[in-house]
Amino acid sequence: MLGHHPYTNVLDGAEERRKEEGVDCLMEEKDQESDPDVFSSFPLMRMHPFHTPSWFHRYQHIYAPFLFAMMTLAKVFQQDYEVAVSKRLYHIDAHARYGSLWNVLRFWGMKFITMIYMMGLPIYFHGMVKGAALFVTGHLACGEVLATMFIVNHVIEGVSYAKKDLKGVDNDNDGQGSKEKAVGKPATMMGDTPMEATRLRASENSMKDNDHKPIPSVPFNDWAAVQCQTSVNWAPGSWFWNHFSGGLSHQIEHHLFPSICHTNYAYIHDVVERTCEEYGVPYQSEPSLLVAYGKMINHLKYLGRGKSE
Repeated sequence: MLGHHPYTNVLDGAEERRKEEGVDCLMEEKDQESDPDVFSSFPLMRMHPFHTPSWFHRYQHIYAPFLFAMMTLAKVFQQDYEVAVSKRLYHIDAHARYGSLWNVLRFWGMKFITMIYMMGLPIYFHGMVKGAALFVTGHLACGEVLATMFIVNHVIEGVSYAKKDLKGVDNDNDGQGSKEKAVGKPATMMGDTPMEATRLRASENSMKDNDHKPIPSVPFNDWAAVQCQTSVNWAPGSWFWNHFSGGLSHQIEHHLFPSICHTNYAYIHDVVERTCEEYGVPYQSEPSLLVAYGKMINHLKYLGRGKSE
C-alpha cells in the first residue's frame, strides 16, 4: 500500500513548466503521485528549487510563520469548498470521493453542523466579537502548529528534491535511461546527492565484515529510497512527540508504511534507520522540533535567494 500521495518533494517537470506558461493540464495528464501539502503554497512560498523565484521570496523566511497560521482557516473556508465543487485538490483528482452524490450530501451536512458548533455556538454564548475571536484564535494556533510539523519534515537543510520527466534517467551511470516518465536522481539545493556518500559508506562497512559480502545496489530513484531522501524525522523515538504530532515526527516511517498505525513508529524507527545504514540509503533525523524548525527557516531563506536548479 503506497498511500494516496506516495511522493513528496517530487514535482512533475512537464506539468510545472506548463503552469509557468499559464496552461493548466488536463486532469488525466496530471501527476497523481506527488503530495500537494508542501508545495500548494506556491507562488506565495518557494519550497522547491524547480520553482521560479520572485523578489518577495527573499523575505519568505520572515513571513512564513504568519502564512503557516492561516493553514486551517484556508482549509475550512476555501479548500474544502473548492474540492467539493471542482472535485480536485490542486492536481489530485477527487472524483473517487466526491463523484458520489451521497458523499457530496454528507460533506455539506457535516459542514453545516460543524460551523454551528464551532462558530455559531461561541458567537451565541459570547457575542459576535468574542465568539469570532475565539474561533479565529483557535484556528491560528492550530494552523501554526500543524503547518510547522508538516513543513519541517520536507523543507529543511540536507533534504533532497527531485522531479519527474519524460527524458531518460540514468540512475546508476550504466547508460540505460528510461523512456517513460520517472523520478530523477534526488539532490539537495546545493546539487549534491547524499545517497552517494551513504552508498560509499555502506559499501566500506560491508567490506569490513568477515564474509566480505557486497551489499545490493539500491537505485537512487527506488520508491522507498526516494521516501528516505526527501523526508526528515525529528525527535525520533519520542513517544510524546509521536503522539502529539500524530506520527508526523517520524515522517520517514509515515511515508514508508502508511498502513501501519502511527503509534508504532516510535518502536520501529531504529530498525528502519539500521536498514537504511546497511543498504546505503540516507536517513536524516533532527534531535528536536526546535532544531528542525531553525533549519527549516534557514532553508527557506536560502530558497528565497533565488538559487534554481
